[in-house]
Amino acid sequence: MRAQIEALKAAIGRLPRGLAEHVERVVAEADRLAAGFKELDREQVELAAWGHDIARALSHQELLARAQKFGLEVSPVEEEAPILLHGPVGAEILRQEYGIDDAEVLAAARFHSTGRAGMSFVEKVIFVADKIEPGKVRAKTALARVRELADRDLDAAILEYLDQMAMVASEENWSLHPLAIAARNERLLTRRWGE
Repeated sequence: MRAQIEALKAAIGRLPRGLAEHVERVVAEADRLAAGFKELDREQVELAAWGHDIARALSHQELLARAQKFGLEVSPVEEEAPILLHGPVGAEILRQEYGIDDAEVLAAARFHSTGRAGMSFVEKVIFVADKIEPGKVRAKTALARVRELADRDLDAAILEYLDQMAMVASEENWSLHPLAIAARNERLLTRRWGE
């Protein structure tokens, strides 16, 4: 796993500077969050954090072409906003080009933008770390609430972020990804029924 981490660090170093710095902040944030969960493999979290945005610099056309090449199903929402494909495309790049076969690491990369119902702890840590790294919180102050909740309850932080995203989508007339809706509904039902 260490060799894969080093290979990803080198690849991230070749990305545009702002994106590379974002990934580095997510790695630090993910490590900080993971420290609170003894059952998490910190190296697994680190690998997922370094790899989560491996496809983020690809253009919309490149993302759609890679999705087709990899045989990924593209939803109408993803066709409308191809940037949502950088997670699924990135997961395939990690698998095919970096030899990563850890299902949780690949899922963390695949779903870090949208979330999904049934996320593992590794997926939750990467999802939240990507949203609350200091650069994003400075740019969007509402994320400070997500960051505050993350220190106590990852599920509450995820729900807060998804609530914020739903409100912005409504105001801006954007489509919500079905996986984000499912992730939000799961958290609402769990909170309501205490399961």
